[in-house]
Amino acid sequence: MYKTLTFIALAGVVSLPATAMGQDPSAVTPREAAAPAVVNNTNPAARRENRDPLLDLPELPRGKVTLIGGTVTRLDEIMNRMVVQPFGSKQKMNVAFDTRTGFFQDGKPISYKDIREGQRIYLDTMLNGSTVFAKKIWIQTSAESGIGRGQIVDYDPEHQTLTVRDELSNQPIKMRLTPKTVMKNGQETASASELIPGTLVSLSFGPQKELREVILLARPGSTFVFAGRITYLDLSRKIIAIDNRTDRTKYDVSIEAIAPSVLRQLHEGEDVTVSAVFDGRRYAARDVQLPSNAAQDR
Repeated sequence: MYKTLTFIALAGVVSLPATAMGQDPSAVTPREAAAPAVVNNTNPAARRENRDPLLDLPELPRGKVTLIGGTVTRLDEIMNRMVVQPFGSKQKMNVAFDTRTGFFQDGKPISYKDIREGQRIYLDTMLNGSTVFAKKIWIQTSAESGIGRGQIVDYDPEHQTLTVRDELSNQPIKMRLTPKTVMKNGQETASASELIPGTLVSLSFGPQKELREVILLARPGSTFVFAGRITYLDLSRKIIAIDNRTDRTKYDVSIEAIAPSVLRQLHEGEDVTVSAVFDGRRYAARDVQLPSNAAQDR
């Protein structure tokens, strides 16, 4: 599963939420857990000592946080659960929350009582055991600025408009380039001629959808190397998910072109190195190296 576009309209200054794979690509975008702001006592051990084991809930496990956008279809305040219909997905998701969940509206803290059925919300979710737990929930009502990730659908050089497919809603959204728009390809400066359909991009934009920054993430035909642990394996669909160590992001990779003799050696939890090509729709593996194979090569 490759990443398309996740838009979050934020009031004021924003920071980019980062990619979990293995979920619907039209609704989910994985990202690294943001460190909570701590006014006093930044020592984790000291914080644990200040916890009341009888009254306080246990600390949440550390791990990947996945950004989900959707509509609240059902809310149970007694059981601290809600049902969310992710944007662009037909499958609903049960999400738990409690006193450890942060609730925000336009960047300001609010109470869970401000959440209503029918609202469009964004959630930082993580697995707490087998339960999908909301670490943070946002209600967005203003759009002074925002960020996004997506896939280019079209670029009109005459009108300087860039159309990108939104990852959460799976809908095309038009953005406008200006003379002040910064474009990058990695650490290098990019040009508008590189805005070709199928390219994955990261964006930041203003209130009138004017683009402030465009970062090219992957162009069709680009080769990538993913190295990390296999977190998901489906040999019937010929797909694996890799927790890439470099950017600590999970990627779904097609393994249709990999020989059956290699596929039989793949197991969840095993470390692999995969060379893959982004073809505009997905990452397609061209070579898979296992630690045992690397040892034999030496």
